[in-house]
Amino acid sequence: MSTAAETANSKPINYRLNLGEGWTRIRLDEHAEADVNAFLDTVFAAVPADAAEAGRGLIAGRLGSQIIAGRAKGGIDFYIPTPGGGPAPALTVMASEVKIPSAAVPEPADVVARVAASNPTARTGVIAGMPAVRIDRSAGAGPDAGSADEDEDEGDGPQPPRPRHIEYVVPVAGDPDHRWLSIALTGQAGPGADEAKVDAAISRFDQAVAELAWTDGESKDESGGSGPTA
Repeated sequence: MSTAAETANSKPINYRLNLGEGWTRIRLDEHAEADVNAFLDTVFAAVPADAAEAGRGLIAGRLGSQIIAGRAKGGIDFYIPTPGGGPAPALTVMASEVKIPSAAVPEPADVVARVAASNPTARTGVIAGMPAVRIDRSAGAGPDAGSADEDEDEGDGPQPPRPRHIEYVVPVAGDPDHRWLSIALTGQAGPGADEAKVDAAISRFDQAVAELAWTDGESKDESGGSGPTA
C-alpha cells in the first residue's frame, strides 16, 4: 500500500507499508470519514441496518476520537485489524510525520545514535536506505524487567497481558524539510488472548517495516482508495 502525508508548505511523504492481510488503513486526511464508513460497512455487513445502528455509532465515535488524537500528533495513517482477519485483538499501527527540533539540521545517523544511547531497548539499523531506530516501550521491556519465570511466580492467578509499544523512527529520504517517519504499533491482547499471537503479530510488523519503501506518490492502491486493506 502506498500512502502520503502533506503538511503546510511541504511535499507529501510518500511511503509503502505492506502489513499483510487483515489490516484496514484509515487515512487521517480528508478521506478519514469515507475510510471509517467503509470499515463499518465491513464490520456490520451481515447485521441488519436497524440492529447495527447503535454499534456503528459506538465504533465510529471511538475511531473519531483516535483520528483527532492522531492528527494532533502529526498522524498520517491509522491501521486497525479488519474484523475476522486481524492478526490480534486491540493492536493498532500509527504512521506519523516527525520533525526533529534543532537550530541546525542534524545528521540522521547522529540523531539515531543519540536516541539509541538514551533508550536501553533501542536497536539501530537501516530501513529504506536510511539509518533508523527501533524502540520497545512495552511494559516490562526494559533491562530491569524480570524473567518469564519470575513473572509467573508473581501472584497465584494468571498475569494480565502486558501493553506493547514498538516504534520505528526513520528519516524520510530526500526530504527538503528533514522530516522523519514514525511507525508505531501499540496495544495488547484482550483478556484470555494468546500472547503468542501478539508476539507473532509484532514479528510480522517488524518484517513489514523492514520492507518499507519510499514511493513517488503516483502509484494507486489496488483496492481503489476508499478503506483499503494493507
